[in-house]
Amino acid sequence: MNFKSLTQSSAMLMVVIVISKLIGMLRDVVLANYFGTSNISDAYLIASSVPVLLFYFIGHSLSTAYIPMFNKVKHEKGSLSSLRFTDNLLTISLLLSSVIVVTLLLFPSVVVKLFAAGFDSETAQISANLIRLCAPSIYLMTIINIYGGFLQANRNFLAPAAISLPRNIVVVISVMLAASFGYDILGWGLLVSYIFEFVFLLPFVLRKHYQYRPFLNLKDEYIKKTLYVVAPILLGMCVGQVNKIVDRSMASTIIVGGISALNYASIINNAVQEILVTGIITILFANCAELVAKGEHDRVKIKLSNTIDSLIFILIPAIIGVILLADPIVKLILCRGEFNQKSLQMTVGALRCYSCGLLFLALRDTLVKVFYAYKETRITTLVSICAILINIGLNIILGKLFGINGLAIATSISAMFNSIVLIVAFYKFHGNIYIKNIMNNLAKSIICSIGMCICILLSQKLLSQSDINGLFSLFIQVLIGMTIYLLLSFCVRSSVLMTYVAKFTNRKLQL
Repeated sequence: MNFKSLTQSSAMLMVVIVISKLIGMLRDVVLANYFGTSNISDAYLIASSVPVLLFYFIGHSLSTAYIPMFNKVKHEKGSLSSLRFTDNLLTISLLLSSVIVVTLLLFPSVVVKLFAAGFDSETAQISANLIRLCAPSIYLMTIINIYGGFLQANRNFLAPAAISLPRNIVVVISVMLAASFGYDILGWGLLVSYIFEFVFLLPFVLRKHYQYRPFLNLKDEYIKKTLYVVAPILLGMCVGQVNKIVDRSMASTIIVGGISALNYASIINNAVQEILVTGIITILFANCAELVAKGEHDRVKIKLSNTIDSLIFILIPAIIGVILLADPIVKLILCRGEFNQKSLQMTVGALRCYSCGLLFLALRDTLVKVFYAYKETRITTLVSICAILINIGLNIILGKLFGINGLAIATSISAMFNSIVLIVAFYKFHGNIYIKNIMNNLAKSIICSIGMCICILLSQKLLSQSDINGLFSLFIQVLIGMTIYLLLSFCVRSSVLMTYVAKFTNRKLQL
């Protein structure tokens, strides 16, 4: 994929992701408006996250291994064999998902205790009832994830990126109805939302001439290779989700509404990351999987290096911006209804702490995807285990010292450890990824961000003395920050900015 197509694909993905995230934000705004940081919102967030977390143990690990293996089967055996391979993998995934579904239906109370040890009996019972209602959504998540991998392997990135749109719309409606007719509607809303997501994705899959036909062959050589690759991915995913379980379980013991505050802060932080970098990483993974299959390893390293440079250029100012503007951002998005001043303080503090790890989370996800393209999953698994152990240890220490803010700080520190170790591991096993250039770009981005920070602080002081409303004031500060950062980046000849300027103007600029 050349620069022009990559830029166009990334831009279109970014637009779709922005729209999806805005609808997702609306979902969380509605939840905060009707339930604030109450025991109902805590119970609902645990119930809605349980299927997602457990789904990662099977669906996401299989789909991650699926894309490189799909390319391999297609290259070696042809298109028909790759479709048959998809049927086989999906059948196995659905059988494994049945184990989780039955467990959730039979033992929801036990699951709640694992995910939120600090819940009182009433909150735990609410959460258990909601889990039982939405348990069958595991089947839909599994199908959706593998269908999404199939579309990405066939160069359709937009549909998988947009699938959260129908789901979030249904969830918004269910939250509004639940406020008037009872919390059970929250559980039904989750289940129906995934049905809508599946219905939305299905036509795109059919257009690629694929229709699922049940088929099971555990002796297939490609299935064996996939499961061999999946095993460490699965372990890594399990370990990774343990971190979320521990965070939320500890938050439930620190303060009522702590789970909700962490969730709201995490959603805003993840929205920044997904809007800015998810499209880039998604396309990078598909491209690297194809290049690895062709043996073009030097091009993989170049793409990885360029991606890291782009992430640094985009995320360093984003981190500074979120830290400086966390208060007005949370006020704008969430401050209404039952979301009171206490909720605001908890969420703003957690958001600032989460944002410190934004770059490291993006680097971690990028490097993990490239290792997966190489089918080198043991390295990522071992590093994830170490990072999670560090996170749990820091949770215990920092949670006692700083409350829920300490839990967010622990997440950021463990992400930093994870990304740095993965960079070192990639350098050791695959050679130079132009570290000097990366560090040079990092230094330039930090310098430019400091200048941006000073200008934002000055604008905050001036705007605080005016009668400009909150939304317009926030818009002005963001606009000033972006403008100053880009101007300073041009002055220091940032290679990322210069590359894009040169490509779009068809001129060669001196770095």
